[in-house]
Amino acid sequence: MTNTLSINERIVSIAMPHYMKNYTKRLFAFMGAYMVVLIGGLTYARQGDQSQIVLIFLALLTALPICGVFWAIFRLLVECDDEYQRLLFAKQFLLATGMTLALTTVWQFLKVYEVLVTGPQWIGVIWFAMLGFAAPLVRWRA
Repeated sequence: MTNTLSINERIVSIAMPHYMKNYTKRLFAFMGAYMVVLIGGLTYARQGDQSQIVLIFLALLTALPICGVFWAIFRLLVECDDEYQRLLFAKQFLLATGMTLALTTVWQFLKVYEVLVTGPQWIGVIWFAMLGFAAPLVRWRA
């Protein structure tokens, strides 16, 4: 029986475990949907006076794909069949969450003491950034 996979497909199938392939597909799908909804929603909202109901609907619709990204990250942890990799992912997610909570706590107290005028408003973006910082830290100390 002849293997019909090209050399590139063989390399990808060897180099990337199934759980990472699933995660990558989900991530691209949710981020693609996010870009479409965000651009379309902002374009529509900026065309004129929209009712509060429409704006609330657009805000919720825009948030859904980002919530999907969080779900995709959770699925990565669930589907990972390599216990060591799962441990590293769990440590990365916990470290990112801890760094986000620490940063936003300090930021909010700077607001309470009127050092800053406003506090963090994009917690999800901060968490994603911390997830990126946490990845090499967790793997460096592994």
